[in-house]
Amino acid sequence: MNLKKLAVFLMVPVFSLSMVFNQSAHAEWYVGGAIGVAIPHDVDDLSGTTGGYTVTVSEFSPDTSFSGEVKGGYFFNSIPYLGVEINWSMSDPDVDKETVNLTLTGTPTGFLLGQTTGNFLGSVDVDSLSSFSFLAMLRMTDDDAKKDYYGIQPFLGLGFTVSTLDINSVSAFTTAGALIGTTTEGDSATDVGFALSAGTNYIISNNIKLYAEYQLKTVDYDFNSIDGSLATSVSVDNSSLMFGASYHF
Repeated sequence: MNLKKLAVFLMVPVFSLSMVFNQSAHAEWYVGGAIGVAIPHDVDDLSGTTGGYTVTVSEFSPDTSFSGEVKGGYFFNSIPYLGVEINWSMSDPDVDKETVNLTLTGTPTGFLLGQTTGNFLGSVDVDSLSSFSFLAMLRMTDDDAKKDYYGIQPFLGLGFTVSTLDINSVSAFTTAGALIGTTTEGDSATDVGFALSAGTNYIISNNIKLYAEYQLKTVDYDFNSIDGSLATSVSVDNSSLMFGASYHF
């Protein structure tokens, strides 16, 4: 079991215990929404294989993109620093043309027909990256934040995410920019990974808070048939900075 899967395994019981702990307590419910930027980390472990060949891709950098989220959750009145949250986010981390090294073994087919190991320009058209995250939340209480920190209320969330990466197409070019080929079919993959959220609320009133939040999600995706037959594995780490508002009932 790798470290990412171990982290997810450990977060599941934490989330479950938070859900059942003190169920009889009246909860502080909240909903919120935010916009911001998704900042993917460099990808350095993409590989694909089909019946005739295997391709390994050197490090490349997906683009920063617009991101949006909606979320909802609650904190227990009797344990006001502990809560749970579900949030949904979406971004579009395309890859513009950039230099990559492809290591090719066997006889390439499809969009890499006739190519050999070497440097290329590559691009990826991503339809969407969407995630549902389930988090156990810790925060400073409202009273402490108002009394000691002028309404500034730090929070931290740990849990897991169910994420879908939908790829429309992958293209390869010569280093001079001439198109070699584009995949005839895209693919999507849904996998479970680790999620972290850290940020701060600013309390406007008893019901309204503004917030700034950093999120980190890390997921290993396994695609079945990019270009119709290329089974591809890739590990994606994605950070985002979000700014929004929440309403507390």
